[in-house]
Amino acid sequence: MFRVQCKLWRFERDEKQHPCHFNYKVGDEIYYDGVNFTGRICHGLIPQMMPVVHAMFLEGNRYHEGGMYRFRGDDTRDPAMTKYDGFGFRPLKEPDDDRRKEVDGLLWVDAKTGRLKGGHFLCADHRTLAHFAVRAVDLSDSDYAQPFYRRCIAVLEKVELEPGVGADELLERFSPLEREEIAPVLTPTFVRVLVEALEDVGYVDIREGKVYATGKEPPSRPKIG
Repeated sequence: MFRVQCKLWRFERDEKQHPCHFNYKVGDEIYYDGVNFTGRICHGLIPQMMPVVHAMFLEGNRYHEGGMYRFRGDDTRDPAMTKYDGFGFRPLKEPDDDRRKEVDGLLWVDAKTGRLKGGHFLCADHRTLAHFAVRAVDLSDSDYAQPFYRRCIAVLEKVELEPGVGADELLERFSPLEREEIAPVLTPTFVRVLVEALEDVGYVDIREGKVYATGKEPPSRPKIG
């Protein structure tokens, strides 16, 4: 589970002509850790904000990275292409640079996978249309997230003790008590999910199936046992 940041990226309209009545400014941030929100939340954001924040809290920056629509570039209407795509669009050969910069500011491309990461929501006030970029910026160590956070830290500490350990070998580094008597139970699939979560927010790097700690220090290191 992740600590989620929502950052006001830009206003669609001219903010001087259509001022935000909540007095938001570009760069303002809101955080959610699974228990608490930090930052001011306009009521007009809540309907659009919560589905994205909830998904990002649970899934991190991998949230809907497999969405096919995210791989679609800039198109223009061309009825003659209907016989090919079924709907009548043609890809633009030269992308609109300004629009691409705006999209890249709200989302970003994962260097390893080439997939777009991050989330986005828009305020409901048609006069301002504030765009918020959403991303997982850390693991959540809130009380609700503690069981999962502790499992993540336990995996991280195994990697720190043995740099380059195989991702598929990590489960073997835990004792039977650590694997099976502490909730949630560690399984090969769950350990992989934990490693990917650590990679997602920069604690480990996976290269050719080997896991290396990056040196980033977690929010806390719970004493277990």
